[in-house]
Amino acid sequence: EFMGWLSPGANKHSSLRIYLSQFFKKRIPYTTNTNGSERAMVPVGAYEKVMPLDILPTQLLRSLIVGDTQVAQTLGCLELDEEDLALCTYVCPGKYEFGPILRDNLSRIEKEG
Repeated sequence: EFMGWLSPGANKHSSLRIYLSQFFKKRIPYTTNTNGSERAMVPVGAYEKVMPLDILPTQLLRSLIVGDTQVAQTLGCLELDEEDLALCTYVCPGKYEFGPILRDNLSRIEKEG
């Protein structure tokens, strides 16, 4: 979609309610299209709204993305599974897949001992 960021988003879904479609009761077809490539991680409070666990999701996810396993362990990554981060993946404005990122970090922690 060429210059899609200029449109008011009458046919788009957003968990942050930033599009015009939030005012209409129209069913929006969901696809697997991410509408672009990965972007920088932007802490806008979306992760805190959907995370059911008592952790600091923004700090944990940031440490997982950069591969800082020490900080990730301190913040509780050893207690998580890929499915625990599914809602964070859904609301992520940076379009990150946190499940595989968590698995890579957990595998590296296991190898390092």
